[in-house]
Amino acid sequence: MAKLTVSVLVALVLLVAASPGRERFARYKAIEAYEIRPGILMMPRYSPDGQVCEIGVERLHYTSERVRLSSSLSRKEVDQILDELVPSAERGPKPEGLSDRGSMVFAGSNGMVVTEEYRDVSISFYGLTSPGAGKDQITLDEVAATIKWKSRSCQ
Repeated sequence: MAKLTVSVLVALVLLVAASPGRERFARYKAIEAYEIRPGILMMPRYSPDGQVCEIGVERLHYTSERVRLSSSLSRKEVDQILDELVPSAERGPKPEGLSDRGSMVFAGSNGMVVTEEYRDVSISFYGLTSPGAGKDQITLDEVAATIKWKSRSCQ
C-alpha cells in the first residue's frame, strides 16, 4: 500500500513539473470559451454571485488547419445560437413602445451596432455594412453578437 501511495505522489509531482507551458502564460487573464458550432465561439462572463451576466459570440479566426479572414456569421445561424443560449422565456417579452424595442447605431465608416431589447436582456449585433440590393439600402454582415442580462452586473 505504501508503494502505491508513493507511486501516486511521484506521478502527481511529475505531472505538475511536466506542464511548465501553463506557467508561461500565468500573467495573462484566462478566458473561458466554448465552441458551440464548428468555428464559432461563445464566451460567457459572470456576475459576482456566479450567474452568467454577458455572453459574446464570434467566429474563431485561427485553427491549426486555417486562418479565416472573413469573420461574418449568417444571421440565421446567430439567431439559432441565441435561441439556444437564451430562449425567449428567459429573454422576456419585447417592450410595448416601438422606441424601446432597440436601436441601430453607425460606428465608424462602415460599422454598425443593432440592438434588440427584451424585458430581461439586450442582444446586440455588431457588423460591417455594405450596399444593399435597392437604392438607400444597406446590409449588415454580422461579425459578433452579445447578450447582456439587465439585472446582473459583470465582475
